Amino acid sequence: MSTLDFEDFVKLDIRIGKVVKAEKVPNSKKLLHAEIDIGGEVKSCVGGLAEYYNPEDLVGKTVVVVTNLKPRKMFGYESQVMFLAALDKSNPSNVSLLTSDKPVPPGSKVT
Repeated sequence: MSTLDFEDFVKLDIRIGKVVKAEKVPNSKKLLHAEIDIGGEVKSCVGGLAEYYNPEDLVGKTVVVVTNLKPRKMFGYESQVMFLAALDKSNPSNVSLLTSDKPVPPGSKVT
């Protein structure tokens, strides 16, 4: 595993978001599109979660997202933030979105 300088790590803007809308991406088996409230601003997110989550189960969910990656177009959607999730290497079908263990408002910075 490669290492990362602390100065590079702190450049990431990781925040709590709340999913306000989610849908499957047409013509894709793997992608979901979601709109994420990151504290007074709603950002678009496209992620490879369609095999693990139903879109309706994501609405209202608190998630952890990276907010300052360069936007990327996928299947006609612009992804402005990125979900953070854990993948169980021993069971690749076990994917879990990162969330907070206590209620915190959207936009809260993860440190």
